[in-house]
Amino acid sequence: MGSLVPLGGDLPDESRALAEALRGLFEGLGLSVRRYATRRHRDAGSVSRFLNGSRVPPWEFVSDLISDVTEQQGQPPTQEAVDLLRRLYRAALAESGSAFSRVQLLEDQLADADRRSMESTAVVRALERALADAQHRAAGLELQIRQLHGRQNDSIAEKDKSLRLYEDQVTALLRERQNLLREVEALSEQLLDAHSRRAQAEQRCEELERQLLVAEELWAEESGEEEPGGDDHGGVDAGLPAPSAHGGDPFGHDDARASGLNPRYLLDTFVAGEANRFALSAAVAVAEVPASLYNPLFVYGTSAIGKTHLLHAIGRRTRDLHPDKRVRYVGAEDLAGEFARAGRDRGLDRFRRRYRSLDLLLIDDIQFLADQERLREELLHTFDALHNASKQIVLSSDRPPKQLTHLGDRLRNRLESGLITHVQPPDQRARVALLQRRVEREQLAAPPEVLEYVASQVQRNVRELEGALIRVTAFASLNRQPVDVRLAEVVLRDLVPDRVPTREEDVARLIVAQTADYFGVTADDVCGKERGRAIVTARQIAMYLCRELTDLSTPRIASVFGGRDRETVERADRKIRNLMAERRSIYNQMTELTLRVKDAGGLSFDS
Repeated sequence: MGSLVPLGGDLPDESRALAEALRGLFEGLGLSVRRYATRRHRDAGSVSRFLNGSRVPPWEFVSDLISDVTEQQGQPPTQEAVDLLRRLYRAALAESGSAFSRVQLLEDQLADADRRSMESTAVVRALERALADAQHRAAGLELQIRQLHGRQNDSIAEKDKSLRLYEDQVTALLRERQNLLREVEALSEQLLDAHSRRAQAEQRCEELERQLLVAEELWAEESGEEEPGGDDHGGVDAGLPAPSAHGGDPFGHDDARASGLNPRYLLDTFVAGEANRFALSAAVAVAEVPASLYNPLFVYGTSAIGKTHLLHAIGRRTRDLHPDKRVRYVGAEDLAGEFARAGRDRGLDRFRRRYRSLDLLLIDDIQFLADQERLREELLHTFDALHNASKQIVLSSDRPPKQLTHLGDRLRNRLESGLITHVQPPDQRARVALLQRRVEREQLAAPPEVLEYVASQVQRNVRELEGALIRVTAFASLNRQPVDVRLAEVVLRDLVPDRVPTREEDVARLIVAQTADYFGVTADDVCGKERGRAIVTARQIAMYLCRELTDLSTPRIASVFGGRDRETVERADRKIRNLMAERRSIYNQMTELTLRVKDAGGLSFDS
């Protein structure tokens, strides 16, 4: 052990005891630290720290060391020695106090709990078999008793002899049956006790799994695995908090953040015209009885017409009807980012456990997995695991599965194996109903004839439709004018942008450049981490314009602005919409910037 140093005097007792036990095992190999590290493909420095007590090793290292000593010496350590080593290992982990050690300790405890659960299950099955055997034997005795009773009609000559034999046999059989009934009763009590122990073991496993997930998240935050939830918490103006649907947590109550569900999207609030009634009915059926009829459910349609609303609503209805089911909504681009972080931080096992233990998985915009070959392979195995376990899968895309050739034949065939439904742009009646619901929810002043006019002018998607209504009501509020059809004609003629259906990311970069020039900053400042007042204002206005003037998804817009999360973009959108109705300066800025982008875009695309 030439590379080992004496144990330090300031080591905790737990780490010292574990290091001494590991050294004792290591000495039995007769190898240097470097040679052993080379044999096991480990870093020699890490092995030295494990044996010097300065770092608690993973149990995998301890298990490998026990196997090597067993192979070297020809016999394994005693079970008592292994149990002592495991207790020392757990004590050292508990003393360490780091989030990583906490995760290791919980994983070790979860493995023990799983083992005890399996042992309890084995005992239950053995007792069930013994009970079934006893009941079978009792049934056989009952049959013999009935057969003996039937012999009472024997001839008179043999009646006395047969009767005595019958009485003796019946007495013996009744005695044996009584003993068997007592045995059955005892086995039943043992079975109930075993069931109780198994339920406790399973409950302990679930509790440890929840603790493990919390510990993994804390560890991820400590190690920088995930970025904080956005950089623009300050809003457009200092002192004005970003609004949310519930005045606080933007995801509402319970664990909606963990499941990724937005409480504003409900099946009851999805306005479906004649063309989309089948899609809504399929969503209701999947939410009420998951994995019974339509699995997977594939929803497709163009941008901003309600696919995301349907996915969130399915998740919310499932959670309301089946509180015990584990539900998770994730966008394809967020899924790709999470998979990449898991690969960098050796967290693929956590990634698989998180998604393969779900009861309902909802993946939005799956077409964005075109260049994610490793993730597509992982999603294929996750799909098979959930489908084989009768768990519900719901996916969405901007095109039907047969056109998603870039996803590969195997994954595409699985997408086509369930129900495919098309979400189409809302008809005139549905568009008016959508606007009426928006007016009621936000208490806007807009008469029915104005809603009819706006719905007739904007037909492409729901986001553009609601944006047009907000612009009309904001213009009327700022100018203290009544909302009527004439005003709507003026506002929509001047302000509703002509969307460019192609080269969307080029349009987003153009918006960033024009906004940066307008506020006297650089495009790098708008997309960077700076937090100055003018830069934050420019950044949030640029995010809003990207939502208004392009068909880019929210995650794609977030990636344009330095890889921020989707909640940051949604907060910026809500902030600017509210300020446009309150401040003339913001409204004028949006008007001028919209015209600038349209003019610059026209010159750019014509060339």
